[in-house]
Amino acid sequence: MSKFAPRILKHLSFLTLLEGGSLIALVLIAVPIKYQLGEPLAVQIIGPIHGAFFVWTVGTLLVAAFARALPWRKAGLVFLAALIPFGGLWSHRLIDRERAKKA
Repeated sequence: MSKFAPRILKHLSFLTLLEGGSLIALVLIAVPIKYQLGEPLAVQIIGPIHGAFFVWTVGTLLVAAFARALPWRKAGLVFLAALIPFGGLWSHRLIDRERAKKA
């Protein structure tokens, strides 16, 4: 395990909340505004923000898995949870439990 594992997991834990929150904002706020009010601006703003957080999270997740800070099975579960609204909350908790084990 890398000496940077605790820092990687802390960073990943925070990112899962950002990514999950941006997905919730996109799905529950921006998309309904686009289709019910005919105003695509919210999706045009929140969509790229969510995309950037998603890519950042997946990149950090790969670093954590390759550094053996997070087992590959759990990394796969975190990735799948990133595709589901409110999955970021579950991922955050899973990663925090993993951080507690390593402390």
